[in-house]
Amino acid sequence: MCRTYQEYYCAALEKTLSRYTDRMGVAFPVPVTIASIEANSFWAVGYPEGEDLKLDVTTGALDRIQAVWEKALVLSDTLPREQQIALLGHPDHAVEMSFSWLLQHELNHHAIGHFTYLDGMGLAEGNSPYGLGVVQRTGKQRKPKPHGLNERELADLHMCLELQTDHDAIEIVLGAYSAENWPLFRYYATCILVVMFIIEAEERRLDEPLRHHPLAATRLFQLIGHLVELPTIPAIKRAYEEKLDHLPAEYLPTADELVAYRSEVVAPVMAASQIIAEACGIPDAWDDVGSAEDMFADIDAITLDQADSPSDFSTKGAKQWADLKSINTDLLKKLGW
Repeated sequence: MCRTYQEYYCAALEKTLSRYTDRMGVAFPVPVTIASIEANSFWAVGYPEGEDLKLDVTTGALDRIQAVWEKALVLSDTLPREQQIALLGHPDHAVEMSFSWLLQHELNHHAIGHFTYLDGMGLAEGNSPYGLGVVQRTGKQRKPKPHGLNERELADLHMCLELQTDHDAIEIVLGAYSAENWPLFRYYATCILVVMFIIEAEERRLDEPLRHHPLAATRLFQLIGHLVELPTIPAIKRAYEEKLDHLPAEYLPTADELVAYRSEVVAPVMAASQIIAEACGIPDAWDDVGSAEDMFADIDAITLDQADSPSDFSTKGAKQWADLKSINTDLLKKLGW
């Protein structure tokens, strides 16, 4: 790498903030700075400092993302061409996009209001010296747990915060639906998967009694669910703006387009997730995902309002998503959404 880690991180943050502005139509609400921390481990911590947002990210985070991509592409090359991961440009750009999504994820913890809700405590991804989940940075007087939550409640809270932030960061990186952007959707979603499965690997390596991040299968379920819903969002928004009490069929893409979209965008992302799980050293994590048929059935059940509680779903990711849903609904109200 010709640039120093700090130079790379600053450039990546600038591009990430620019993408946020482009997608949201407004600049990020507070100044943001980033520091590269010399460490081999994978972790990132976002925390407020006065009115600013500070990000600490290890040099090992970028190295790990690069190593996973290198291994994933080697594995991909052993498969038939139609099953290989399709990049858009040089592999270095894929590394940059994965790293940028990690930063976008951290930005959205602030944008959603998580740090305010947590009384200024930070949020960590990976094996940080402050631990996984909701953290109190070294050097500050230790605060009581936010809202008097116990360890179990705090872990569940953090998993909800992660899913919220994943959702918004996914929306910002993928952008609005357009048939011309199918290759971009497939590519960006695959870049996102790399970070999700690395964090899963970190959770498993620590082997703590409580998880602080949702299962990779749950995060994948939400990502695939968003991809499936993406072509219908413009129609839903149009019907809402026109104050219609139904969704006219002519507002939606054709059935042929939707079938082709699932084949050319959604299915390759599912296939890439299996390669990436293996590249992260946790091939059994993909077993939690379940069959594509069961996952799509669970996603369709949500879309048709036919499922709500964990027992209504077949896949492990959908069950955890449903289990966290009631906590998340209450949390969003407290955050003012």
